[in-house]
Amino acid sequence: MQLITAIIRVLQFIFAVIVLGLSVSLAKGQVLGNVPPVTGYAAFTGGLGIIAAIVGVTALFVSSLEGLITWALDGVACLAFLAGGIAFAVILRATDCGSRFTTEDNMITSGGCQRMRGEWYCGYVKSPDTLKSRCTSAKADSAFMIISCVVCVAVVASSFFSARKSAGGGGSWGV
Repeated sequence: MQLITAIIRVLQFIFAVIVLGLSVSLAKGQVLGNVPPVTGYAAFTGGLGIIAAIVGVTALFVSSLEGLITWALDGVACLAFLAGGIAFAVILRATDCGSRFTTEDNMITSGGCQRMRGEWYCGYVKSPDTLKSRCTSAKADSAFMIISCVVCVAVVASSFFSARKSAGGGGSWGV
């Protein structure tokens, strides 16, 4: 059972790195105005997921970290990933990455918009390829946050069953 938990922890780490990378890339691509708070929050969730994965892998070797500490950290990471994934999905809900008109007004995909000399200017309006790239990155970021939430649930379940089995109660769980 520890092997399964280790494999899930590796997936947790990989997906958290992907979330962090996509979020930082979107934040760095912000050319006008401030980075949208949801993008900064997504980067935070990626970092939290990395910490949870590292602590979880360490707990496989250090028994004092097993149990409530890792379950609580994974639970917080799960909720953070879920909230970030939902926030991105809501902001991107009417966005079609193939349509310039739905991506240029979006706070994540546009690269930021500002009023200058009485008119609105958005960062990547004149660059449809960049708009499409940012849109697909944002949608992937949302998807990976949701997937990371599911992986956190799986790792908590796996470590819980592993702890039950090592405590001698595994037979009644069918594991």
